Amino acid sequence: MVAIAAPGSLDQIPLMRCPKANAAQLAAAIPSVDLSAPGAAAAVADACRGVGFFRATNHGVPADLTDALEARAMAFFALPAEEKLDMSGAARPLGYGSKSIGCNGDVGWLEYLLLSVSANSVRVSSLPPSLRAALEEYTAAAREVAGRVLELIAEGLGLERALLRRMVVGREGSDEMVRVNHYPPCPVAPADCGVTGFGEHTDPQIISVLRSNCTAGLQIKLPDGRWAPVPPDPESFFVNVGDSLQVLTNGRLRSVKHRVVAPEGTRSRLSVIYFGGPAPSQRIAPLPQLMRDGEQSLYREFTWGEYKRAAYKTRLGDHRLGPFELRAAALPGDCADPQPCSSSGAKGTCMQQQPQQVAKVY
Repeated sequence: MVAIAAPGSLDQIPLMRCPKANAAQLAAAIPSVDLSAPGAAAAVADACRGVGFFRATNHGVPADLTDALEARAMAFFALPAEEKLDMSGAARPLGYGSKSIGCNGDVGWLEYLLLSVSANSVRVSSLPPSLRAALEEYTAAAREVAGRVLELIAEGLGLERALLRRMVVGREGSDEMVRVNHYPPCPVAPADCGVTGFGEHTDPQIISVLRSNCTAGLQIKLPDGRWAPVPPDPESFFVNVGDSLQVLTNGRLRSVKHRVVAPEGTRSRLSVIYFGGPAPSQRIAPLPQLMRDGEQSLYREFTWGEYKRAAYKTRLGDHRLGPFELRAAALPGDCADPQPCSSSGAKGTCMQQQPQQVAKVY
């Protein structure tokens, strides 16, 4: 079993309320779209409007490519911490991190690599050559999936098919990143609670494409405020709408809140996420082609570089789009969470208190 240095006590890692009742029913609310099927554009647009998240099948990425990356990433995380730091440097924010997430005091039960990519190059030359090669091959494939999904979204919204894709794919200076998260098994939490692997957040970019191994843990927040577990499926990709795409569509598509519960038992969770962001100078504002006569913009115009700088200063649980809103946006999914868990005490107990915000910085 691969493991990282455990926190001194469970007190250091926040717990989250995770009712297990109706889990299968909630998971059934997660859309699944066959990217090769007729009508895929309408199905993708509907999923992004309603949930902001979907499972993508028939994506065209061969299993041996994803399996190779999984094996090489797990081998990297099995190395001593000093070697991992020597190879990639401490995450500030790029590099190798363990438990600490970002620069604002947030923690989770994980270790990770956060890397910037350009074209097909991963910008960390000291990684093991086999891992770097696998990351570059995977990133190229995930980028193509993201571009294909962005084309389907545009088509489903009645826009020029390439309009969204060219903001990310093939544009010089596009801000693309890849994150590899490793969640070792953790102590068993109290009933109806889970140990925070990665806290509640939305992704700030335009689109995110995720693939994981067979271990569960990812949850998304449904429009009615309930958290739905995402059944793991290594043969599929999972697509998130990001904050920037929500703004570009003036709230028609929703940036989905999601989180990860650390795994119990004996199996680690490994996930790899491609983040498709535009160039820093890209203007982010509601697209004129979508605006109806008399429709008011919900957001002021900003650049991706401006929004990214603002994101560095926030915790992930913060409402980062708030300072950019022109008026209150009554978007789905803004209802309050059930009361969270508290990790105070040796074993942790469920208590009513204000939600603890957990952050990820890109």
